[in-house]
Order: sequence, then C-alpha cells, then structure tokens
Amino acid sequence: MEKYRIEASCSYSLGMSLTIEALKQRPEHVRQVLLSNKANKNQQLSSLLELCDRHSIPYVYDDKSIDKLSNKENCYCIGVIDKYETALKGKRHVVLYGFHDYGDLGTVLRSAVAFDFSDIVLIDSDIDIFDPRCIRASMGSLFHCDFARYKDFDSYRKDYDYKLYPFVSDSDKELSDIGFEEPYALVIGRDYRQLDELFEEGICIDHKKDKEISLSIRSSIILQRAYQSKRVR
Repeated sequence: MEKYRIEASCSYSLGMSLTIEALKQRPEHVRQVLLSNKANKNQQLSSLLELCDRHSIPYVYDDKSIDKLSNKENCYCIGVIDKYETALKGKRHVVLYGFHDYGDLGTVLRSAVAFDFSDIVLIDSDIDIFDPRCIRASMGSLFHCDFARYKDFDSYRKDYDYKLYPFVSDSDKELSDIGFEEPYALVIGRDYRQLDELFEEGICIDHKKDKEISLSIRSSIILQRAYQSKRVR
C-alpha cells in the first residue's frame, strides 16, 4: 500500500464512518477494507462488517498499512476505493465555479446531498475529487454525487442546455422571488463576485447588503430554497 497519489488507480476513505458511506453508496468500487486491531467492537464496526459480507468485500486487520496511509493517530479503518467514472443523470445540477479548496467543496457537497442534489459540475477547478482530503471534507457526501468537469461555461452549455440560475453579489432579482424551472443549474461561485462579470443577469440572496454571507451559509440557503421549490410543485 502506498500513500495517495493523483495518478494512482485507487483512493482511500480514512475513517470508519466514511468507509461505511462508501460501502453503502459505491460498494462496487470498494476494493478492500483495512481495520486496526484497536477498533472498538461496537455497533458501527458490526455495521461495517455486515456491509462487507453483504457485498463480498474482503477486510483485513492491518495496523501497519493504516499507520502508513493515515496521518491521524485515531484512524482505525480505511477503505481502499477504485477510482470510477460518473455521469450526470438528473435535471437539476449544482454548478460550482472557481473551487480550488477541499474544505470549500466539502462544505457545499454536504449541503447538496442534504437537499437532494447529486449532480455536481465543476468549472474552472483543479480539485481532485478522489483525494482523501476531499472525501474527508465532504464527510462521505462525495459518494452520493456524480461529477462532471468543464473548463468554462460555454463547454458546459454545449452538453447541457439547462436554464442557469447564477448567484451574484447584487441583483434586482432576489432568491425568494425565483421559481425554478427544470432542467436547471444552480451556479455557485467560490466567491460570488466572480460571477458578476460572467453573467449580465443573476440572482442575489435577500440579506443586509452591508454584511457578507459565508460560503457555507450562502450555499445552504440556495440549495434549501431550490429543494423547497421542488417539494411544493
């Protein structure tokens, strides 16, 4: 076992809860599970072993490999996951622009999954979604999602003629007044000012204009509003 490299054919879920998510959502891509002899014999471990048995995935107790692969002293489980291709399947995309930080992406993925969005588009992003740091930042939400990557919006729109709802710093159109029409894409910038120059018209979140909203709050508000719109139709 070697530490993660971007060119490697597999990645690692570092921790039992992340590995359970991988086993639940992508069992066909879990190659093996490594366990520490220090792992507590509790319900979480029982659930993991039951999932391994159900999907015929081998598990082995290997403290040496866990110590080598993990930077965390209390990591007692690692999933070895084959990298896989995904394709967008739905009529509601979340388009993320200018994301280059694993923590930022993980923040939005957690909210996206909570509000029933699974198709994620990365534009102008160099993030390696299979980096173990990305898996950890998303708390396993990554395994619920399908991804596509484009260099710019023109390339994306050649494949998907979806209605775009870009969220900018200021606009006459406010989120509370928007009715979302499928198929559509919510466009969220790492910094929403990035989208000001890219779109002639956009949507803003209703809030006090002298106060900035963090990425985590901003993305959650947008996704919750779109989820609510879907439920009431």
